Amino acid sequence: MEPISDKIKKYLQRKLEDCEKNLRKQKRKRKRIKTLYITTILLSILISGVVATVSMLPAPIILVPVLSSFGGILTAISSRFNFQNKKAEIKTLIDKLNKIQSKLDYVISCNGDLTPDEYQQILKDF
Repeated sequence: MEPISDKIKKYLQRKLEDCEKNLRKQKRKRKRIKTLYITTILLSILISGVVATVSMLPAPIILVPVLSSFGGILTAISSRFNFQNKKAEIKTLIDKLNKIQSKLDYVISCNGDLTPDEYQQILKDF
C-alpha cells in the first residue's frame, strides 16, 4: 500500500498539471479575443472615416446608411468582448496554481509525515 504522502503528491501534481493546461488555454483564448477586438475597433474607425468622406461626395445615397450600420455593428461586436472577465478568470487560475504548488511543496517538505487529518484537509481544499 502506498503511503499517504505519495498519494497526495500524485494527486496534487495531477491537479497542478490540469490547472497549468487550463491556464495556457485561457491565455490563448484571451489573446485571440484581444486580436478580434482590436480588429473590429480598427475597422469601425476606418468605416467611420469612409462614411465621412463619402457623405461629402456625390455618391449613391444608400451607401452612407449601409456603411454607418456596418460601423455600428462592428462597434457593438467589439463591446461584447469583455476583457475584464477573462483577466479575472486568468488571475483566479494563477492563484489556484500557486496554492496547489505551495501545498505540493508542503507535502514534499513533510517527507511522508502527513497526518490523516492533513491529508483529508488537502483533498477537501482541491
